[in-house]
Amino acid sequence: MNNIKAIDDYLLRCMPPGDALVLEANMLLNDDLATDVACQQLTHQTIRQFGRQNIKAEIISVQQKLAIAPQHQGYIQRIANLFKKH
Repeated sequence: MNNIKAIDDYLLRCMPPGDALVLEANMLLNDDLATDVACQQLTHQTIRQFGRQNIKAEIISVQQKLAIAPQHQGYIQRIANLFKKH
């Protein structure tokens, strides 16, 4: 578990610079550690991508609800006007 925390700190740039240098040196000497860092970095990227997809789906859902609600038609029209080419 200590490795996970240290790798997270390193990937999130929360680790003091001296400790980061030591971890980088250890990665050069220890292939397993380098693999763990690469896997954890891929996990971080996957989680970020999943979060983006969820937010996008949520935005689309709200947009669809707004588009069909009569009380929001004026708002939708104002937004559409912002993106019209003049």
